[in-house]
Amino acid sequence: MPVAAKRQFQNTTVRVPRHVYEQAKAVIGRTQGLSFNEFAVRAIEEKVRRLTEEEIDAAFAQMAHDLDYRRDSVLLAREFERSDWEALGSTSVHEHAKTRTSKTRSR
Repeated sequence: MPVAAKRQFQNTTVRVPRHVYEQAKAVIGRTQGLSFNEFAVRAIEEKVRRLTEEEIDAAFAQMAHDLDYRRDSVLLAREFERSDWEALGSTSVHEHAKTRTSKTRSR
């Protein structure tokens, strides 16, 4: 049986404005068994996730202004246009055939 990876922790000290601390403690008090540390870790993880997503979104947004990327995207879409339509058509026909077969069997 594989041994679970041991989590590593880093201790740190954080100074929090009193009103933020009191608000956090009030929220923690209304939840089931959450410590201040767990609350802080989850909040930091969520913030890091959001910032990372924003960075990725910003990078994709820049692609809209990149003329080379836009040109290549159009060329690539044109290159696969026929096969995309063929795949869409065969999927629709295939799904339709499956539906008719299952209805026929249930009668």
